[in-house]
Amino acid sequence: MTEVSAGTAQRLLFLHDADVVDGQVGALAELATMIDVEVPRHPGFGSADDELAEEWDSVADLAQHYLHALDRDGRTGQIHLAGAGFGAWIALEMAVRAPRRWATLVLVAPYGVKLFGPTDREFADILLLDPSEVVELGWADPAACRELRMPGFPPGLEDPEYERAFADREALARFAWKPFMHDPRLRRWLHVVDVATLVVSGDRDRLVTPEHSRALAELLPRARYVEIPGAGHYPYLERPGEFVEAVAHFVGADRKTGAST
Repeated sequence: MTEVSAGTAQRLLFLHDADVVDGQVGALAELATMIDVEVPRHPGFGSADDELAEEWDSVADLAQHYLHALDRDGRTGQIHLAGAGFGAWIALEMAVRAPRRWATLVLVAPYGVKLFGPTDREFADILLLDPSEVVELGWADPAACRELRMPGFPPGLEDPEYERAFADREALARFAWKPFMHDPRLRRWLHVVDVATLVVSGDRDRLVTPEHSRALAELLPRARYVEIPGAGHYPYLERPGEFVEAVAHFVGADRKTGAST
């Protein structure tokens, strides 16, 4: 096991993906034995700030909310920032607004930045896909799918969970429907993210392809790219051991490296 070394920032803020259940799921539970891991629920996705967020309509609103929350909590010093999928998009918006706040940045299969041609489809339309299709595209081994919640998935949801799944999808649509799953202004500010960054992808991800994640890493000033074999869009759920090894080593080192692929 890779230990997070003493002397680095000892707090990691992890921003969850769409459709992932609450809490320290998958690899996050093991990471929490090494470093203080916080996994807040996004406003609109079942947090105490859902009502506050009812008029928000962009991921920039969520990023600004988290930055203000960090200002209010009174703790000083840098922290490690991480996010997965939709949460990685929020993390990237936070990083361009306040790059000096972070000891490191970890982005797992990020949405948020359109990189290829105007007619190229870069992100699978998870708002229109059937849950079985999301699982098929998002997992290397769909039979192993766990810790996801969507309308109608998994079968047999209790009424409160079913209602929560629909509410989460409504919030996602409000924040990310148009333009779909990206902010066209974000790419032009990637150069200011002067923080050691790790971009992680599963080699079987068909929601946000490894090619997209790799290309994003190449645009960030101090990023390197890691691809986890045998994982889809959720490597921290599907291959938690490999994910912990990659992230704990990176976070513990507080490395200041140049971009690599």
